[in-house]
Amino acid sequence: MKYFVPNLKLSVDLPPQEKLEDKFGGIPWGLKPEQYPMCRHCGKSQSLLAQFVHNSERLDLGKSGRTLLVFQCNHNPGGCPTWEGGSGANACFVLDPDQLSENLTPMPADFPIIEPEARIIGWLDHDDGIAPDEISAFYDDEQLWDLQDEMRDRVYPQTKLGSVPEWLQSPSEAPGEGWVFIGQLSDSYKFIQEPSPQSNVYVYPSSDYWACEGPNFGDGGIGYIFLRHHSEKPDGWFFWQCS
Repeated sequence: MKYFVPNLKLSVDLPPQEKLEDKFGGIPWGLKPEQYPMCRHCGKSQSLLAQFVHNSERLDLGKSGRTLLVFQCNHNPGGCPTWEGGSGANACFVLDPDQLSENLTPMPADFPIIEPEARIIGWLDHDDGIAPDEISAFYDDEQLWDLQDEMRDRVYPQTKLGSVPEWLQSPSEAPGEGWVFIGQLSDSYKFIQEPSPQSNVYVYPSSDYWACEGPNFGDGGIGYIFLRHHSEKPDGWFFWQCS
């Protein structure tokens, strides 16, 4: 199956944002103050994790100009159940173009934590070789663990759009019938090019990339994004697992 990996740059290494873009962290673009999601548990504003724009190939939101936004509460880490889909401690929703403004969203008065902002300057497409008739095995506990290691190892374990999830726990936590996996978020940002020292973010090198810490998904966690399409704009669902 085809999947897409973001080519990231920290926003401090780019010109100021002037239009709707795919990005992680930072302040939302175009979200009106009254649309800002609040945590149902502590009552405070949530933090942006990701904002993605409709693309017919890698992220079909059903209409050009639509945007998908993913948030979670950061005011009480470990207290508000950000890991549970539908808990109200996270939010995942789609907005139509006419629901968006033309600028960055004003910061809420309670000043939620702002995740490091990294904008996506391009997408790298890959194919993991997983066939359409093999997809269902990745959503069933017994079938998943019956797969050969070679098959499970094909699943890309970092941030991506497309293909199937890299489960850290049970696939039974997926939202069920009618929902489609569209991507996952790692708890770190991965860079092809080394960020500049002015970023003030600790960046650690690997053999072929650089990385910095991203959102809090527990210990080595991954966040999962699902959509449910119907006649109106899609519904979103987000949750995370950790190792």
